[in-house]
Amino acid sequence: MRWCVSSNGERLPRTIGWWLFALVLVLVLVVALHTYLGWIVLGLFLYYVLRPVARRLQRQGVSPGLSAFLSIGLIMLPFITVLGVFTILLLAELAAIEATDVEGLLQILFPGVAIDTLPTSGDELYAFVDVLRSDPTLATLAPLVSGFVGTFTAQAFNALITIIFTFFLVRDERRIASWFRSTIVERESNAYEYLKAVDQGLSSVYFGYTLTIIVISIVAVIIYNVLNLVAPPGLAIPHAILLGSVTGLISVIPLFGRSLLYGVIVLYLAIGAYQTNLAYLWFPIVFYVVMGIIFDNVIRTYVRPFLSGRLFHTGLVMFAYLLGPAIFGWYGIFLGPFIMVVTIQFLRVQLPKIHSV
Repeated sequence: MRWCVSSNGERLPRTIGWWLFALVLVLVLVVALHTYLGWIVLGLFLYYVLRPVARRLQRQGVSPGLSAFLSIGLIMLPFITVLGVFTILLLAELAAIEATDVEGLLQILFPGVAIDTLPTSGDELYAFVDVLRSDPTLATLAPLVSGFVGTFTAQAFNALITIIFTFFLVRDERRIASWFRSTIVERESNAYEYLKAVDQGLSSVYFGYTLTIIVISIVAVIIYNVLNLVAPPGLAIPHAILLGSVTGLISVIPLFGRSLLYGVIVLYLAIGAYQTNLAYLWFPIVFYVVMGIIFDNVIRTYVRPFLSGRLFHTGLVMFAYLLGPAIFGWYGIFLGPFIMVVTIQFLRVQLPKIHSV
């Protein structure tokens, strides 16, 4: 490292002093921003989701600022809206299960949030969801959120900060990268090679695996609810929103993840048909044809090759997604894969070089 080379021995102590000062600055930033860690990681995830779209627009001659604005307006905001509605519906499904402590779950996922101002009981959540389904307009939602306006306002502010943070990342990514190469690390250095590997890994995991899970979950929920519309009496798919979410999460299990879930649902529906009316056996058959054959082939042929990367072992990705929320809360689904990428790329890129020195 060039800053360690000194003919008179005076530069090394001075440089160590500046590095200690830099370390203090980093610690101050960590302490000051730790409450926003989840929103920062969410912004980083959204950046990797929007980056391919913004870059394609820029190749078509669109300016960086306009491409970032269009990406946020046409993709990010609808995506966040759908994800928010999906989360509310999922909580309502969980509240319908008597053994589920929704309030305890919210306290784990959202530490520090005033949970007592949120609707957590089954009746409250279902009232919220019923109104949301019948008339999903701002005028309808305003009275519902008035009871927890403080929490709602705080989270809306955090979401706004995340959107602004994502906008600047997408718009100024080339300028930031150029400044980083000219000021912090050189293109030929080991640090640059490692950071480039981390960037590739995050692009693969965030744009690939995470987006795949979310897309599969939302589409599966829609299909399950559509199938329930044509289901025979008393033979509907139970907790369709919850099972749709599990369909997306279980996709990280290689080879047999979704197939195992489909088998359990088919068995449940077949037993229900056997107990009520054998003529109803057509419904579990239709379910398997739609989900196990058509839906799975679409996922394997089109969705997964387009979205998912292949840089990491599927088992590592699975544990990152499972342990992340359990350890860190709601943002663990983004922070868990981030920690995995930083660690695995260090083991791949830097550790062999350190060992060989």
